Amino acid sequence: MTTEFISFNNQILDKDTPVFTVANRSFNYGDGFFETIRWTGQDMPFLKQHIERIKETAAILELILPDGLNEDTIRKTVWELSEKNKIKKDGRVKINIFRNEGGWYAPETNQASWVISAIPLKGANGFELNNRGLKVDLYQKIKKPSNILGSIKSSNSLLYVLAGKYQIEHEYDDVVILNDKYNVCEFTGSNLFIVINGVLYTPALTEGCVGGVMRKIILDLASKSRINIYEVELKPNDLIKADEIFMTNALLGIRWVSAYKAKRYFNKVSKTLADVLNEYAQTKIQE
Repeated sequence: MTTEFISFNNQILDKDTPVFTVANRSFNYGDGFFETIRWTGQDMPFLKQHIERIKETAAILELILPDGLNEDTIRKTVWELSEKNKIKKDGRVKINIFRNEGGWYAPETNQASWVISAIPLKGANGFELNNRGLKVDLYQKIKKPSNILGSIKSSNSLLYVLAGKYQIEHEYDDVVILNDKYNVCEFTGSNLFIVINGVLYTPALTEGCVGGVMRKIILDLASKSRINIYEVELKPNDLIKADEIFMTNALLGIRWVSAYKAKRYFNKVSKTLADVLNEYAQTKIQE
């Protein structure tokens, strides 16, 4: 049986090695966050953007990041983990960061610890667009608060867990999360974009959606491709009006939606952006 390794506070360990106790604040209070990064077998092309997001999230949660949690250390650690975990090509890197033990709701320290894991990403071929379009629907049971905490990938992911459970039970590929204003917010693990008459729309960050790295990259690439973009409030009915719906995340890039209720969609703009994304990712790897 293959042994999987992780890194805890910059120390490589067997993944079954205990690294914290039941007093862990992420376990008790969800007092932490995570960042997911794509490993291409050669590099993490958007690592700088992920580091920026980590710093922004730490500032929101008033966490003091360890001195060793930087671009060079993360890149070196992931290289080592990819070799030890036999990741031959594409991989999924996850960085969990949490406040150190001490206190009840009110913490005794703002110092943080971190765990890095890296596993193979099966079925991936760069940021290749999915051949089969995805079938989606709304998740309406619980709404997401539209405040600053909505922009981070919190250790408390209960909303997404329950939405994911609904998705599986109803045999959808993903579901749309609504915010507390009943506006469209995001998918369970991705940002949401729609295209109407060649114009790109996505929920504004003020709507409570996660400020995803891939969201930011796609907005930039679309602008450079002279595609008009608007960050706005979107209503569920706008999904019906759309010519295209697609989702973005750091692991898979762009995935297009083919069906929402009785509506069927195209993938012209999403295909164009997927091609541009792959070209851009290659240039970042070669830097």
